[in-house]
Amino acid sequence: MNKIEIVILSIVAGFVLFYIVEKDRYIQFNNSFFGKLIIILLIIIFMKINILYGVFFFILIIVFSKMSTIEEYTNNNNNIEIVVSRYNESLNWLNRKPFSNYPVICYNKGINNNFNIKNLKKTIKIDNVGRESHTYLYHIINNYDNLADVTIFLPGSSDNGIKKKNSNLLLYKIMKNNNNTIFIGEKYDNVQAYFNNFTLDDWSSTDKSNKHINPESILEKCKDRPYGKWYKKHFPDLLTKYVAYGGIIAISKKHILQHPKSYYENLIQELSTTSNPEVGHYFERSWQAIFSPMDDAIFIDTNNY
Repeated sequence: MNKIEIVILSIVAGFVLFYIVEKDRYIQFNNSFFGKLIIILLIIIFMKINILYGVFFFILIIVFSKMSTIEEYTNNNNNIEIVVSRYNESLNWLNRKPFSNYPVICYNKGINNNFNIKNLKKTIKIDNVGRESHTYLYHIINNYDNLADVTIFLPGSSDNGIKKKNSNLLLYKIMKNNNNTIFIGEKYDNVQAYFNNFTLDDWSSTDKSNKHINPESILEKCKDRPYGKWYKKHFPDLLTKYVAYGGIIAISKKHILQHPKSYYENLIQELSTTSNPEVGHYFERSWQAIFSPMDDAIFIDTNNY
């Protein structure tokens, strides 16, 4: 075996191990533009060295793709829905895998319907208050007796920046663990203690399409600020460690229904008066607390990805 054959064998073995050990990351890589480009280049290089090497690697990639598709189909038989909170985003990203695997309920808070979702279940027009936190609670309250087994809650801007990475990771984890809560966030020793003195006076949308039609930045201040005071009022003596920045979460029906509907009706009142509430940022840091206890949930620290 010459040096070139050893290198080729090592690359192929690496792909096999990548698929076996980190299948969800492999699927993300395989579906990305960069991943497709790397695979095509390797096939071309292998074929130039020896056409049999190229054909073998091509067949291997096809087999992996087919196996992943079968697994996706099997997992998608479960009752899983995406709930998206939209203002002015295009939402074209929902037409790409893995998002296109699931039915979508779109809560539209914007002034137009300039979006096209192929797997749209229904669109619901609601007032532009409370940002995505209000939307999530609104959905729970109005579907309390008819919730999906797992509801994937996403903001309309999930295709931007770090949100894109976290939302894709969440969906691929759902494919592997489709009957449970998947909580993706940054891990802290104690969320309440870390953000104890947190307040926020100004914040404007980071999404360009939203900011274009609504440049507001002054926040309505929370009556129980700072965050530590608000947290103790709602969740006394509760220790939480994860913050789902951007409100990218998947919550099982079991974890939602452990609290009565009145619990969510009380929480939503704080989000129902303005389109830019400071308390929305408190909710963003408190989803683990809101749905606790979640001892059997799957927690993923984004700092490790």
